[in-house]
Amino acid sequence: MEDKIYSVSEISREIKRVIEQFIPPVWVEGEISNYSISRVGHIYFSLKDENALINCVMWRNVAGSILFHLAPGMRVIVRGDILAYSAQSQYQINVKEIRAAGMGSLFMAFEALKNKLSQEGLFDPEQKKPIPAFPKRIGVITSITGAAVRDIIEVSGRRNPAVQLVIFPAQVQGEKAADTIIEGIQTFNQLKNVDFIILGRGGGSIEDLWAFNEEKLVRAVAASELPIISAVGHEVDFTLSDFVADFRAPTPSAAAELAVPERNALEQKLVQYRKRSAQLISHIISQKMQFLDNLYSGIVRFNPEKIVADNIRILAELKKRLRNSVAQKINQTKLRLNDYRSTIHALNPKEILKRGFSIVYTESGNKVVRSVSEVIKGNKITVEVFDGRYKAEVKSVNKQEP
Repeated sequence: MEDKIYSVSEISREIKRVIEQFIPPVWVEGEISNYSISRVGHIYFSLKDENALINCVMWRNVAGSILFHLAPGMRVIVRGDILAYSAQSQYQINVKEIRAAGMGSLFMAFEALKNKLSQEGLFDPEQKKPIPAFPKRIGVITSITGAAVRDIIEVSGRRNPAVQLVIFPAQVQGEKAADTIIEGIQTFNQLKNVDFIILGRGGGSIEDLWAFNEEKLVRAVAASELPIISAVGHEVDFTLSDFVADFRAPTPSAAAELAVPERNALEQKLVQYRKRSAQLISHIISQKMQFLDNLYSGIVRFNPEKIVADNIRILAELKKRLRNSVAQKINQTKLRLNDYRSTIHALNPKEILKRGFSIVYTESGNKVVRSVSEVIKGNKITVEVFDGRYKAEVKSVNKQEP
């Protein structure tokens, strides 16, 4: 019996059938390489070890549920189906779940996202906005039933009952927590009805506090036009929202202590300012009174009517002298102008020609003949008299000694 001869397509389809039918969903551990994200959010990467490499794909709906940031070189454990592509005789893992290998997944996610956002400059001190020192209204985003909101209300009321608190009830734990907190930030920024915002919740594990580490929430805190105080957990707890916020308070109670000015202290300061203002005003009034006394003494010492009369007389004399000086200057200028006019008239070549003189030019009429050495017998010349010009010819040249 002859062996069956397969076409390329047939053997590729058979390999695909065997792989996808007989290899169940598997867990695979390896190091991420060739990492890329498509424009629509699908993630493509390879898992490799010392001896081999396998391609992986994670569709957008799965990628959106990852709690940590993937990066090349990270060791992970993935679970998924083995898919074969018969047209190219290739296979890959369709990833349904992914975990960080080694250290805990959430800690890895925290560090990876922290490094990413730090490199983008979101934690830079230059990005921090100042917290208003004398707020009238403070927005608080927290659970309406938690201990954090009670602590903030109690501390704020004790320090300064005049400061109003506007509470935005949000989930501070669980899947929807980050979205409700972001909604609170955006609502306060749109309404502009508070001076700044406090994000608060009590302490807990890293899982409990994870909403405050989600990238979308961290970026919403960074994008807020209103200053934000992060008061999440206890003093030893840190979230990425702490790093990006404009100010980090160790606890919700501490946030209220720091953000709400104490009324008694303000009243004492006002008393001090009032006392200093009264002293300053009294000092200024004394100075002005002394100045007025000096002015009055000067008025008594110098009769203002006499000073005005003297000044009027001086002004009249100056006016007269100025008028005479101007008239004299005008007459002198007229005389000089007449002299200049007579001189110009006397030196006018046309006036000289009227007295019987003439000017001799070369035939072209462009050059004046100043010496007999400039012409020879037979040259044509142009002669200008006071009423016109005429042409002539040199008949002879007789040079006279000077």
